[in-house]
Amino acid sequence: MRQMNMKNATSMTQLLLALVTAVALTLTPSAFAAAPGITGTPAAGTATAATFNLTAQDAYLNQPDGAAVYSWGYGCVSNPATSAFVPAAAFAFPPTCNTMQVPGPTMVVTEGATVTINLTNNLPTAAGNTSILFPGFNVTTTCTGTGQQQGLLTCEAVPGGTVTYSFTASAPGTHGYYSGTQGDLQIEMGLYGAVIVLPKTPPANCATGTSITNLYGKTDFGTANKIAGFPEQDFRLSTAAYDHPKSCYDREYLFQWAEMDSRIHHQAEAQVRAKAGCAANTMGCSLDVQTEPYHPAYFLINGRSMPDLMDPNYASEYPHQPYNGNPHMHPGEITLIRTIGQGRWQHPFHEHANHVRILARDGDLILSPTHPATSLAGSLMFNTDTTPGEAFDGIFYFSGRGLNWDPYGHHPAGTGNTSFPITALSETGNTVRVTVTGALPANLAPATSGGNAGFITISNAPDGYDGSFSVLTVTSGTTSTLTFTDPTSSLASATGTAGTLGTLNTGSTNGTPPTDPFSELSCTPDANGYNTGNPAALNYYEWCQDHNKPVQVAPFGDVASGGPATLPDPNVLTNGQWYGGTPYLGPDASLRATMSSCDTTTNANCTTLLPSNTQANPANERGWAFMWHSHNEREITTNNVFPGGMLMMMLVDSREFAIDESQ
Repeated sequence: MRQMNMKNATSMTQLLLALVTAVALTLTPSAFAAAPGITGTPAAGTATAATFNLTAQDAYLNQPDGAAVYSWGYGCVSNPATSAFVPAAAFAFPPTCNTMQVPGPTMVVTEGATVTINLTNNLPTAAGNTSILFPGFNVTTTCTGTGQQQGLLTCEAVPGGTVTYSFTASAPGTHGYYSGTQGDLQIEMGLYGAVIVLPKTPPANCATGTSITNLYGKTDFGTANKIAGFPEQDFRLSTAAYDHPKSCYDREYLFQWAEMDSRIHHQAEAQVRAKAGCAANTMGCSLDVQTEPYHPAYFLINGRSMPDLMDPNYASEYPHQPYNGNPHMHPGEITLIRTIGQGRWQHPFHEHANHVRILARDGDLILSPTHPATSLAGSLMFNTDTTPGEAFDGIFYFSGRGLNWDPYGHHPAGTGNTSFPITALSETGNTVRVTVTGALPANLAPATSGGNAGFITISNAPDGYDGSFSVLTVTSGTTSTLTFTDPTSSLASATGTAGTLGTLNTGSTNGTPPTDPFSELSCTPDANGYNTGNPAALNYYEWCQDHNKPVQVAPFGDVASGGPATLPDPNVLTNGQWYGGTPYLGPDASLRATMSSCDTTTNANCTTLLPSNTQANPANERGWAFMWHSHNEREITTNNVFPGGMLMMMLVDSREFAIDESQ
């Protein structure tokens, strides 16, 4: 009898429940991906040698349709020390390297290191010998000891035996490893994994952070405004993918593509159980699993299918599938995509929102034939080709360039919005008293009895004071005072010179909130056309050519139409509260969603951006969402039920939301 499915799901109907769960994912903190792995002993980057003790065993893989599929995989003989897991972070779930996982442990080493892998064959005896191939490396092994047997492609470990492989990590980049024994069966069963080789000496321009996209160690928007989670942790394995100045990156993700024919797995399980206890290398103690015809029903990214791959790394419900697939980034960040085709099929994968620039294939950097020291020559791909057995490294980024509309929702400032420098802030109970320089409108309050504006926003103030509030009282003069109610009590008094405590912004339309100051940010193009003058700006790296262009030029009710982009039906959700490709509405989207529709884009107290309601941008995280998926439509299903399989959501978070890759 097979092991219990950890997810306690028993039928195809559970897939629909899982999809409902995926729809609700954005109501809770999102799970991110990074490129988790182990460094061996000693850790990568600290010595010239690394040793990994691996085992090959069987277990069950949980799938979103409720199935637990019998599989084989590589794992760790014993769980490594915490210091061996990379990237170094406090993960939401403790990092583990089980005795069986799919894909196998991602081994992270440094260029030039001598890598030693000791593989012990703990597969069922009837499964026979097993081994590992490391394409791209010159591997040495001795096949004369007990427990070893020379195979067709490499030295193999017999049941219960151990074989040692050794090679020099000569080429930086992403490399696959997989079984070299009866590959049609053993790779299908899950015996594959990845080796990441880091450059020994990353180029200086990458290591020092001089790239304008790299904000680690710099004062970005979140750090400048004291937002929780900033400054963000650096989850890169290195600062560069290769020993080349054009291989710098800001984030990285590893994706291993594979498919699974459950008939093969069920047949292997049945034969293993029928031959339990047989003696190795005796008549009948072997498997005769038919691997053709091949009809996969599961399509996997890092051993999981959608929506499971959006759950955190090392989540307890996937004891043998520790790695997820859920890329996040900020606008303009250079994202390194590491990809390996581990199955039998070609998987034409489409990364929505931009093309992917190929850096290298199988660790071979694609250099410019005329300027190899300074330039690369990889192709720009609409669909990335994931050939079986091949790995590539590519660069992806999203900036909104070329959309022909302003994805930040900016519009020119109107004449009714006024800002006042704040000189003092204090709170008694829940009543906040604000002192500003300048005369506030005498009819500003109280809002409940007919004030012409009634609402103010406080921005760039100390923690606790930022936000939008209804005015209680106002005393106007050369220096004015104003009070409002804040649900946060016992805030400390704050004093300073004019403007050092932030600004108070007023509106001018009866009964509506004031204009969102973030909708009126400036955009000054650099030599390449991007807004890079101030790393602390919310719209850092905005493509200035499209600044202030409305998303819809012909508004129609609350959901505009007829413009350069068509907004989605407000009743149709593509991924919970995210809309696929939704324009970002700014950090005060809840205010702007209640504003009246503009007659022109120069009215500061209205908006042309009303795609639906506040759900278009959830309160805890707002940005753009894009599907990344196989262009083989069958592969974005699980047992022919959509969505599943080779499908993920790439999320671009605005710069006031911290991305925590520890999940």
